[in-house]
Amino acid sequence: MHDDQERLVANALRAQATSSGLHVVRPAPAAPERPPSLSIWWVLLLAVLLGLAAGTVVGVFTLR
Repeated sequence: MHDDQERLVANALRAQATSSGLHVVRPAPAAPERPPSLSIWWVLLLAVLLGLAAGTVVGVFTLR
């Protein structure tokens, strides 16, 4: 009985792999090319400003 189930699954997979397939597979449209956004610069600016703010806080507490 177990061999019959394995044979049934194997035959089904073989039939699926060799089917002619009536549907046409269309390639996905390519993503539009866009220039590098300014978000990288915004992140860099934010990191620098946060670093300056943290340094200022540490400096103020150190000088007290």
